[in-house]
Amino acid sequence: MHKTWMKLGGVVAAALMLMAPAAAAEDADALRVLLVTGGGWHDFETQQDILRDGIGERINAEFTVHWEDEVGTERMEPFEDPNWPEHYDLVVYNISFGAVESDDEGWVRENIVERHVEHGLPAVVIHGTIHTYRGHPDADTWQAFLGLRSMNHQSHQPFTVEALEPDHPIIADMPLPWDTPNGELYNVEEVYDTAAPLTHSLGEDEDYHVNIWTNVYEGVRVFGTTIGHHNETMEHEVYQDMLAQGIRWAIGALEE
Repeated sequence: MHKTWMKLGGVVAAALMLMAPAAAAEDADALRVLLVTGGGWHDFETQQDILRDGIGERINAEFTVHWEDEVGTERMEPFEDPNWPEHYDLVVYNISFGAVESDDEGWVRENIVERHVEHGLPAVVIHGTIHTYRGHPDADTWQAFLGLRSMNHQSHQPFTVEALEPDHPIIADMPLPWDTPNGELYNVEEVYDTAAPLTHSLGEDEDYHVNIWTNVYEGVRVFGTTIGHHNETMEHEVYQDMLAQGIRWAIGALEE
């Protein structure tokens, strides 16, 4: 749990979650969120607004957005500062840098992942983020941080999300099973021992693939979902409620 939230008791944290989003910009206690977004194959320009609006309606948050171009890179400007985590309480990654080619071994590990660990900074990782850096020299570290490994996906079609841990507070109020409005189910090759799968879906390959989970990487809470390729899915109330609950879990404001 990041230092800002270590000071919050359960009652205070719960109250903070219910505050009007309009007050976020004026509230010194607003959750400071770094939204890292951009890359290829997705409508990230629209999705940054979907995420800010959806989260902002449910959580008192103040956003800093870092945008990357279609190609993507590991050397993103916010991470050049070795003390960058001090400015945020949470990082939301909605990126897709699957085609990044680099010989810069150690940069992602040292400047992103290890900074999360040093500062206890939680993260939320969405959809294309899971395929990001899959060909990078630091792929193993990045995937361990995420909590699972996926290298490709199935065809574009809706799928049914089914509960694995129906009593977990992140998904306890989700109307499961839930049929997504549209979808791109990721093939999951490995789930790390540090991760706890919450839901899965049956794919066209007749196998089940995890698509909502939690991970604790060297003490850092990471909430992840591979759901979210299409805007109509990300805009759905069920999706946005689930994401907000995942954020609350990540920052330690949700009882398990």
